[in-house]
Amino acid sequence: MPQMNEMSSIERYVPVGTKSLSSDAPGWTSNAEKSEQGGPTCWKCKGQQKLVDKKACTRKQDRNGNPAKKIKVKVCKAGASASEKSFKTCPVCYGKGSIPPKKKEMSSLSSQLGMITRKRKYPKNWKCSGPVAHAVKAAEKCRNEESTFDNSKRPLSFLYEANTIEANDAGVSVPSVEYEDYPWYPSNKGEQMCNLVGNWRILQRVGSHRWTTDDIVTAYIAIQHTLKEGQTPNQPLRYLDLGCGNGSVLQMTSWGLLNKFDLKAYGIEARSEAARFARRSLSFNIGKDDIGKRISVIRGDFRDLERDAPFESIEGDNDPEHLDKFYRTKGEKFDLVTGTPPYFQVDFNTVDLSNGTGEFDRAVTSAVINQGGMPTSIQSAPARCEFRGGIEEYCKAAATILSDDGIFVVCENWLNNKRVYEGAKSAGLKMLKVYPIKGKSGRKENLFGVYVLKKKSDHTKDETNQNIVAEPLSVRSECGKWTLEYAALLESMAIPSKHVAV
Repeated sequence: MPQMNEMSSIERYVPVGTKSLSSDAPGWTSNAEKSEQGGPTCWKCKGQQKLVDKKACTRKQDRNGNPAKKIKVKVCKAGASASEKSFKTCPVCYGKGSIPPKKKEMSSLSSQLGMITRKRKYPKNWKCSGPVAHAVKAAEKCRNEESTFDNSKRPLSFLYEANTIEANDAGVSVPSVEYEDYPWYPSNKGEQMCNLVGNWRILQRVGSHRWTTDDIVTAYIAIQHTLKEGQTPNQPLRYLDLGCGNGSVLQMTSWGLLNKFDLKAYGIEARSEAARFARRSLSFNIGKDDIGKRISVIRGDFRDLERDAPFESIEGDNDPEHLDKFYRTKGEKFDLVTGTPPYFQVDFNTVDLSNGTGEFDRAVTSAVINQGGMPTSIQSAPARCEFRGGIEEYCKAAATILSDDGIFVVCENWLNNKRVYEGAKSAGLKMLKVYPIKGKSGRKENLFGVYVLKKKSDHTKDETNQNIVAEPLSVRSECGKWTLEYAALLESMAIPSKHVAV
């Protein structure tokens, strides 16, 4: 049995090593004895379950020794003894010390079936651009060849129904049955096969981590800059997405480049559930037999790229053949790297564990967020909070595996704008372009930015050229509708834009 060493420390990130992949979010759960559904430590009471109730602090007697009548005094302050303080149950966690998952997530896991959402509503004469999803082609082929779908092809039947549904239903609920030939099928409760770009889809879970605006803007800019770099059509293009999560940016970017280049794309993701979701989505979009040929997902900690350490195969997560192809491509460097780092800083309490050989591995005992509250979904936590690295680590990894002419496209919270420049400089990257994004027109502050960088050459000078910063793009107008600029972005990604401000 591993023995705990007395040495403990606070780490900026989850330590690199075997423990990094032992959990999707090490330290997220507030109590190691609980299941991961126990939830993170309450941000309000810090796990103490109660708070000082200042309003309840009263004197029992007035100054003359008579019974006090609603005379409140401020004894509940720093320096007051515990006996003088009055406490109340924490109103955020209700005295549990941890915050339970959202009711929406728990409800989906306990009662709702899986779902294939209805396809987007397209305007008349709309022509969907981009590569056609493998499952969509299979469903249409079966429907044309047969009047009905046999039992072995029920997933295609449900997909066809969802893509042709005329009612206002959210989609088609499907039974919890696994189909070996259709890994993408949402066979578990709470899973949804959702629209992505064109007729490509992505597997997500209700109440958990889902793709967002910053993902599609990052993918769009990565596609546009790759096409502008003068790459010859059909030539080899090596692409890597760092911390790919459920595979939203990886798949959206690949969708935009697949028909234009001889694409070899990879995503690296440490979370086991996210990596599985990304692979299952790929089986829908490019077919399970083509995973590994053009697009692959490798489970691993992307910080190992900086150390040039091999990714481990944990519980059969990584196909050895796919890993071999990845390392050969990695040796040739990548023409395009993308990343959507988490935004919020976390402190990790760690202890040294003996592995029985005299060596030690640091294990995380708790994760304490420094900005706001920890997400109540275990999959959302590392996507939003810096468990395995922030923008600085993403820049280091990108600089390690970028080709001399390659570009790195990364998204970051605008509050961390200064960190992006500092991280890029430290990693030896040059800023080419900055795209500020506002959530709504008229807002003073930008919401996030997408940054395009490349490796510095020996003769590159450090420049602070303000011309590299583009005019901010607003997602919504003041009336809440899409702006014309964002609508154009959506349509270039084969997403029809309705409710546009004019």
